[in-house]
Amino acid sequence: MQGSRQRVFDMMEGRTPDRVPLYDLLRNDAVIKHFTGRDLTVENADELLFEAFPKAIDTTRRVRLPEHPSDTRLPDGRRCVTKRWTSWTEHVKYASSEEYAEVKRRELAGPWDRWTEDDQRGVEESLTAYRQKAARLGDDFFFFSGGPEIHLMGIYGEVGLEHFCYYLADCPDVIDAQLEQRTVRAEMWLEHLPEDHGIVAVFSGDDIAYKGGPLLSPAWFRENYFARFKRLIAAYHRRGILVNFHSDGNLMPILDDLVEAGIDMLNPIETAAGMDIAEIHRRYPDLIMCGGIDVSTLLPFGTPDEVRDVTIRAIEDAEGKIMIGSSTELHNDVPLANFLAMREAVLGYRL
Repeated sequence: MQGSRQRVFDMMEGRTPDRVPLYDLLRNDAVIKHFTGRDLTVENADELLFEAFPKAIDTTRRVRLPEHPSDTRLPDGRRCVTKRWTSWTEHVKYASSEEYAEVKRRELAGPWDRWTEDDQRGVEESLTAYRQKAARLGDDFFFFSGGPEIHLMGIYGEVGLEHFCYYLADCPDVIDAQLEQRTVRAEMWLEHLPEDHGIVAVFSGDDIAYKGGPLLSPAWFRENYFARFKRLIAAYHRRGILVNFHSDGNLMPILDDLVEAGIDMLNPIETAAGMDIAEIHRRYPDLIMCGGIDVSTLLPFGTPDEVRDVTIRAIEDAEGKIMIGSSTELHNDVPLANFLAMREAVLGYRL
């Protein structure tokens, strides 16, 4: 949309934009058809998605292409299921905590604290892919994603939360060492960015909360996670890059820690889990929120009038310090009319 990039820049730089930006992930066939006039297929997706994004919204962090469904086995025997917009892979299974610790200690013994030509090549390839997608999105602002992260969810996601909790109890030093390794590698990645990297803001995702609160105790996060997260954000800031942190769930019990670590933006503001836009803005008036419109119940099942009312209330509760969008992604259960109601409420509201 006209002025999208400037609109996002104004908000990130502390100026008042003409209106709040629209931020989302488009994974909705009806919305894409509405803005392109064509049915989305796997074959034409690369063309249609890059046409739809700049017409529908102002900013995003990923353009994911739909895939043909498949059900395959990885070389290690694990099942991998792909659906149109999603995929999942079976967890890695270890016979015991002892086996898990042994495997991870071997991995950690490798030369992970040295930077190689392959590492530098990976940085350059990431930047090239980012620049190509940003150019295809036209005036839309594109958050850099896929960069260095602590990624606790990568550790627990490998084995599943239940087994992760056993390993955290049985060999906490191994979990701690993995977190440190990931933090050091992330810092090194940022140190080796070229001067002309061109990244304005990064999307940094790490799902660390349920709907009921943090996955682990706030005390654990303060002891093991936030000091490292602060180091990572400082490394981003040294390179002039703002950080948009993403985690689903209710982050209110650890919101102070996230902000103290230095985040500039917060996504997706899962209101159905207890995230309170007005309270967040009251406590941290400079923090930019991204999302905030419930996509678990309101957007799929509400009426356009209800969506419109909630959207306007979110803008007013945040006093305009929000990029409006769904509280995760605009999936196929959201009726076109409800997306348009959210969009029209944003387009018609002047700050």
